[in-house]
Amino acid sequence: MTLRKLRNPLFAVLGTGLLSATAQTTTNSADAARAPASEIEVEVIASPITQFEETTLDGANRVVVGRDQLDRLSATDLPTALRQVPGVSISRYSPVGAYGGAQGGSVYIRGAGTARPGGEVRIYSDGVPRESGVWSHPLMDIVPIDFAERITVAKNPQPQHYAGTFGAVDVETRRRQTEGHEAELSAAYGRFNTLISSAAAGGKIDLFDYYAGAAYKYSEGARKHGEAELRSAFARAGWDLSPHDHLSYIFLGTDNWVRDPGPKGGPRPQRDQFNTETLTHAVRLETQRDRIRGYSLLYYEDGEIRWRKDHLSDGVLTSPAGFSNTDWDNYGFRSSYDILFDRLTLTGSLDSWSEGGETWNIRSFDNRRVWGYNGRFFTTAPYLGARYDFDVGHDWTLTPSVGARHYISTEFDDKTAPCAALTLSREKLNIFVSHARGVHYPGVYIRGVSPSTWRTLEPETLHTTEAGVQMGIGEQAALHTTLFHTEVEDRMDSTSAGYFNTGDMKAQGAEVSLHLYPRNDLSFFVGGTYTDPDTHPVSRMPEVTFTAGSSYRITHALRWDLDAQYVTTQYAYSMRSINPDLEKLDDYLAVNTRLSLDLRALCPLDGELYVAVENLTNRHYEYFPGYPMPGIMWYTGMKVKF
Repeated sequence: MTLRKLRNPLFAVLGTGLLSATAQTTTNSADAARAPASEIEVEVIASPITQFEETTLDGANRVVVGRDQLDRLSATDLPTALRQVPGVSISRYSPVGAYGGAQGGSVYIRGAGTARPGGEVRIYSDGVPRESGVWSHPLMDIVPIDFAERITVAKNPQPQHYAGTFGAVDVETRRRQTEGHEAELSAAYGRFNTLISSAAAGGKIDLFDYYAGAAYKYSEGARKHGEAELRSAFARAGWDLSPHDHLSYIFLGTDNWVRDPGPKGGPRPQRDQFNTETLTHAVRLETQRDRIRGYSLLYYEDGEIRWRKDHLSDGVLTSPAGFSNTDWDNYGFRSSYDILFDRLTLTGSLDSWSEGGETWNIRSFDNRRVWGYNGRFFTTAPYLGARYDFDVGHDWTLTPSVGARHYISTEFDDKTAPCAALTLSREKLNIFVSHARGVHYPGVYIRGVSPSTWRTLEPETLHTTEAGVQMGIGEQAALHTTLFHTEVEDRMDSTSAGYFNTGDMKAQGAEVSLHLYPRNDLSFFVGGTYTDPDTHPVSRMPEVTFTAGSSYRITHALRWDLDAQYVTTQYAYSMRSINPDLEKLDDYLAVNTRLSLDLRALCPLDGELYVAVENLTNRHYEYFPGYPMPGIMWYTGMKVKF
């Protein structure tokens, strides 16, 4: 099963394919490559942080970070790609890798996160849920962004689009949709002996399209015993069944290991290393017809964790060394279709999934199994919804929408998640109000870590009400503002006696995002989020986050990007202790910059040379207590396109 067993032939095949595709692409584009260096295409500078924000007609509040923004941010993983998105906070402490899955790198949307077992936010890759089927939370390192075309962040519960979650991050990989071929090679070297590299190639020939890629990352880390190595491979094969129907097979494989340097000031770990391997397969059918639009998806994932630990019981220094091992396999079916009847749109979707596997601990000194459990949970969740566009005169359109998703679980009570929205729109102005309920079920982990209480648990629920405005001001500006109120019910918390539904949490706040395009060679982004919970403190919910960025084409060949984020005081649970405490993290300001030179100013190649610096002011701050960020971090690299 494991990618380690398949790694050499797998990467050899992908490498051969990439080189072949690159050679073919280079031949096809040879004439273009011989163009004079002065003929650099002048393009409108896109927004430096996000591609766009919107609230859809069915009430989905989402942000899209595009491929161009990922390059400008010099993003190496999901946390770095999303760190500047208003309403999103992250955790990380190493240039490369997320040790321990949740603790080493996580994403939080308005306080709901991917960190704890059963994290409330789901992460998808081309619509496939990516998480350990036993621990039920996403792992950052098994969702590489090296092959991403765009990343969509769902900020509110969206039962009309995503099941079993309070929010979502959906990574869409590259696909060539027009005739021709393309390829890209990139490599960067940075502080702490950090290497970031990738290669990808794709094309379309008549009815057939393909894409393939491989990536490698390594870093020694900012502290001793902080090394990490990440490998990933991607492949897509697609067929146009008709002018309106497309069938594709998508593969993603990862093989990673990350070490933990331990809390600063404490003893340095000797063994602590977190290994993950995954093989993910998906078959996706997309339909775009006049009367029906949507997709169907079948997926299967095989994954494993091999966690070598100094102490099998976190926080207990007398517990023995050993391995915490997990094997999981997830599979399921997802589909969603819109049926259009003039002004009426009917939506029907179905999510049905199975997650499970086995986890066990092995004591090193006698190779004895000392703890373990296994299990499998099944959930089915159909959705029905409708919306109608009313022409209310003077070019105004009023669109009410309503829908509900019903959950059927093999282990817990059935639940229903309704949603409704009302939008008034005219040209580039949309005024909206929406309400949605998110439902999050406990995962298989609950049987092992809370055997005496898990049968008494109720699914967690999140109610979110939003109202706001999105507006375009000519071609020079775009504004998105939102007021929101959230209520969490039956939140699960770990206690010394096991997991319980311990209580509720309420919060209200506001978000704003502003894109400015004063000139073709200059763009700005400003965004911020204010959140006020009814009870204090709340983990991973800073009161204020403020983001700003700019992108300026200094000359036809030289471009300068600058971004900054200010985060007020927040709270986080201490890491890997038997009874984690909620500890205060100081506010911080992080400034990042990137200077890039178009290669066509120097030679016939299409691409760029760049220098990128994170934490330009060398500010010392923490995402986790005892794990300071490494200070200033620089990269220098090159990207070549064919």
